[in-house]
Amino acid sequence: MTKAHEIWIGAYGAKNEVGITRVELLTDTGELVKTAEYGGIENPSFLRMNKAGTRLYAVSETDEYVDVDGDKAEGGQLASFPIDAESRKLGPGQYHPTHGNHPCHLSLTPSEDWLAVSNYSGASVMMYPIGPDTRPLTPAIRFRHTGTGPNAERQEGPHPHSVFFSPDGQYLLVADLGMDKVMVYTRGPEANEWSAFDAATVEPGAGPRHLAFHPSGKQLYVVNELNSTITRFAYEQGKLELLDSLSTLPASFEGESWCAEILVSPDGRFVYASNRGHDSIAVFRVEEQTGELQASGYVSTRGKFPRNFALTPDGQWLVAANQHSDSVVLFRIEPQSGLPIYAGAELHVNKPVSVLIR
Repeated sequence: MTKAHEIWIGAYGAKNEVGITRVELLTDTGELVKTAEYGGIENPSFLRMNKAGTRLYAVSETDEYVDVDGDKAEGGQLASFPIDAESRKLGPGQYHPTHGNHPCHLSLTPSEDWLAVSNYSGASVMMYPIGPDTRPLTPAIRFRHTGTGPNAERQEGPHPHSVFFSPDGQYLLVADLGMDKVMVYTRGPEANEWSAFDAATVEPGAGPRHLAFHPSGKQLYVVNELNSTITRFAYEQGKLELLDSLSTLPASFEGESWCAEILVSPDGRFVYASNRGHDSIAVFRVEEQTGELQASGYVSTRGKFPRNFALTPDGQWLVAANQHSDSVVLFRIEPQSGLPIYAGAELHVNKPVSVLIR
């Protein structure tokens, strides 16, 4: 029997266009097969799924939407869809306001009792309790950010770009591109208690975008959009200590490029980052004893502006979404070098910007 991975692609587009695409990766043959397409949601730019695979969560990255009464409302939305266990089809969506413009990222706690959303243009993070039926409830907590950075065009104010919970679920880490900071919040003893805990600063003008924990839980890698670097932190119980940083681009590159996504291989041996402009996946080997990164290579994503990519849970395959060339491309990971090798399969998807693999 052919083994398959389930892939969900989120894309920029109007409400009447395809926003979410379901794909199967057939590992025996290295094929990508579209199995379903869904509209009805505008700009679903980031997707998450619960561990049981019964609900898909998405942000609708807008600054205005039409509410249930048919009136225009300011901000974006959090959507969630039940997934049929047998057919894997999405059911009707449930929608919540995010109370901020352009929500662009979301995460679940490991225990799946909280969901956080970052409002990029809203300078805020919203937190939603998750009900027993896996649906988000009314948002209970809002964190507001204040601050700027030296890049007048991109850092005129706060821009929370991503939200990640620590492996133990005790801390929420927010990469804020506009402030050059990773903000840390902690949960308290009460059910609805979360509060500010700490903050770490990256190089001025770096613009932190996404982050990834090493499987050991002792190190954290932050990818910086504006200066195309990775900053490495030591991590312990919500505290971050800056260790070093290095470029995601080859020394020979001349031109403009912006980082987007960063991932650590499941075995902790490699770190991957996407470059939009250089249009590549940068690969770094992790030094086993220290966690330091050593550049191993740069692989073309065979398209333009790779905003997002994902690894299969076993770390054997990588799927890259090229936003500006409308393509989703499959790579096989070479186990010794960690380099993605083009697997000969790609799909046309309009403006793909998020990849989720199960």
